[in-house]
Amino acid sequence: TPLRQWPTMELGVGEAATVWMGAFLASAVLGIVRQVLLNARFGLGPEAAAYYAAFRLPETVAVLIAGGTLTNALIPMLLRAEREGGGAQAAARLVNLTLTALLAMVAPLCALAAIAAPAFVARVLAPGFDPATQALTVALTRIMLLEVLLVIAEGAVVALLVSRNMLLLPALAVALRNLTLIGGLLVAFAVPQVGIYGPTVGAILDAVIMLAVLVPGLRQRGYAPRLAWAPRDPLLLATARLLWPSTVSGLTNYASGIIDTAFASLSGVVAALGALVNAWLLIGLPIRLLGIAIGQALLPEAAALGLRGEQGALRRVLTRALLLACGLAVLAAAALILLGRPLIALLFERGAFDAAAGDLTYRLLAIYACGLPAYVATEIATRALLARHDARTAMLTNLGQLAMRAALCATLIGPLGPAAIPTAFALSSAAEALTLLAVLHLRAAR
Repeated sequence: TPLRQWPTMELGVGEAATVWMGAFLASAVLGIVRQVLLNARFGLGPEAAAYYAAFRLPETVAVLIAGGTLTNALIPMLLRAEREGGGAQAAARLVNLTLTALLAMVAPLCALAAIAAPAFVARVLAPGFDPATQALTVALTRIMLLEVLLVIAEGAVVALLVSRNMLLLPALAVALRNLTLIGGLLVAFAVPQVGIYGPTVGAILDAVIMLAVLVPGLRQRGYAPRLAWAPRDPLLLATARLLWPSTVSGLTNYASGIIDTAFASLSGVVAALGALVNAWLLIGLPIRLLGIAIGQALLPEAAALGLRGEQGALRRVLTRALLLACGLAVLAAAALILLGRPLIALLFERGAFDAAAGDLTYRLLAIYACGLPAYVATEIATRALLARHDARTAMLTNLGQLAMRAALCATLIGPLGPAAIPTAFALSSAAEALTLLAVLHLRAAR
């Protein structure tokens, strides 16, 4: 392949899985650097708590897009558009229709969210924060809402490349995440007056860079973004039928983050929210490497097998993926439980992050790790259902997981304190994964 054509190289499933794993690993390394700097500069104090609370929405959207919520809904429809005779031009038109419709809906919602931020922070997101910390959370939330629109645009155009197994540029965009956020933290070190606003602005610039990275691949595919409004287009409506349950699942995941933040603020432990974020950062790496990377690599192939009606081959591919990913997840969970405390000391214990913060972070990490196989199985099972054009099952199980999680947090926060939050998540995630796998088994049997 000529060097100039590398952005649009088409990869097989094994190559794709390797590329995604490499991208998520690079992103995780930058994420750890980011967290080391955040901990050293702000510790687990009020500024850090305000930042973590405000970061819930854009981080949730970014993780969902990186994990493929929008991309995964578009991929089967893009393949269908090309298969039905429209070719690349029809696929590009579908992306423009989808992007126009999403931005038309989400932009007003972001404006409303900015207006409602003070009441939302005080009554829902962080009711246990003091007034000064709540005010800072509101200011940071309003800035970070800009990132939501950029990340949605990225997810739509990524689908165009991933549907043809052109993964190198999307993977590079994922790998570079956190780069300018780290730059913002370095500015905060150099100019103390900048404070927590340094990484906040850096997070927005991250989204700009990720979009810019995709441009060469889009040009080689001949894609030109433009507004296109046809709300009754059959392919757009079919995409919406897959996307709206995934969107509800995304909102459910954001609601889960709100539950965690609210109960952390009510736990009586100021450091609880920061410790949860640090623990989840370490748990997130095996989830991305084993659940999201393998699931994303499999989805285009699984969707193509489903379109061709090769159900036996589809079942074999998914079974191998589940066995491999869940087996590795068990090993990763054991490693985190055994080695988590020295790892936290090595990575985070410097500056404002002391040994007591490390102890709290490890207690939460060990509980999260117990649910790691369930988290990984959920990621792959969700994509297996999407390959069959079923997004509703994952949505319903996600809603059930949210309800169970909230009930468990409310019941356990008194006796367990901050440990109630990862305990509730691990137990509710196990129930969700078992339900999804049972549904897949029943459909395979039919």
